[in-house]
Amino acid sequence: MVTVANLGTIQQAQSLKLLLGSAGIEAFIPDEISAGMTPYLFMGKTGVRLQVTEEEEEEARQIIEHGFDEIGDGPEE
Repeated sequence: MVTVANLGTIQQAQSLKLLLGSAGIEAFIPDEISAGMTPYLFMGKTGVRLQVTEEEEEEARQIIEHGFDEIGDGPEE
């Protein structure tokens, strides 16, 4: 697993996980339980990590950086 984002809150991590999931990328939040129970520990340090497999890292980073529209993976309007 590769960390593709460090987020300030568990809610941000979960939202991004859902975004990646809608693109068919399975993401994992290794800090999910800890961040939910003690969120103040993650706010000033590394943040809540969001990870994907090495094979999906590049696509995940593109989605995080550009969103669906610019890379053509999003739902058609």
